[in-house]
Amino acid sequence: MCRTALIATLVCAALSLARAEGVAKVTTFEGVVQIMKNGASEWRNAKPGTSLEVGDQVFTHEESFAEIRYAIGTVLRMDEKTKVTIEASSEKTIKTKSAIGNVWVNMRKLVATGREFQVSTPTAVAAIRGTVFDMSSVPDSASYVAVFEGKVAVGPSDDLKKKLEQEKKKATKASKPFEVPGPEEIPGPYEVSLEQWRTIVAGQKIAVRTDGKFAQEKMDMQAAEKEKFVKKNLAMDKELMKEKGK
Repeated sequence: MCRTALIATLVCAALSLARAEGVAKVTTFEGVVQIMKNGASEWRNAKPGTSLEVGDQVFTHEESFAEIRYAIGTVLRMDEKTKVTIEASSEKTIKTKSAIGNVWVNMRKLVATGREFQVSTPTAVAAIRGTVFDMSSVPDSASYVAVFEGKVAVGPSDDLKKKLEQEKKKATKASKPFEVPGPEEIPGPYEVSLEQWRTIVAGQKIAVRTDGKFAQEKMDMQAAEKEKFVKKNLAMDKELMKEKGK
């Protein structure tokens, strides 16, 4: 009985410490980076080491950059003009939303922790355990996920599912009968709506539009690695591995 009580005490102490340290923190940044704490009404300039909790938002201005490290070891980096919100944190899953902009996620350490990390945009959500990927979102346009290492499960975001469901209900409530059109070819590489989760592996990318249509294709890795944001993150990942002693 004493041992059981001791274990419970240690678990509670560990959870209290994790809460005290926050879900994540801003480790480094360039340019102008601002944070809006959960419940606040004003943006404030970020400082290295600023702790982040569920509900906090981070925004990078033009020609700015920020790195966020989560308590579980995940690293998320933000390109200029990018906004993210830490949506939820539990023993199984941590959720972050990227409303606009471009983020890079290095999740190698999650293989050891067993926790899942999700990043969502207005149209798609990427769920991962141990991988490296790039994800971007443009208002009223498509979201993109490019995998550089490992694999990512990509599915429709909650926002997209609600939107598509509302559209189905509106169509059902139509008062006059109408002729159902026959199958038509979707222009370009876009296929049917993304209603099921799809696995994207290293060297592949997927685009999900606001209408739910998606396109999955092979990525030109050499061209992608020359892009400014990708190149910067690949270099930082090398330093990160040295830091972890790998």
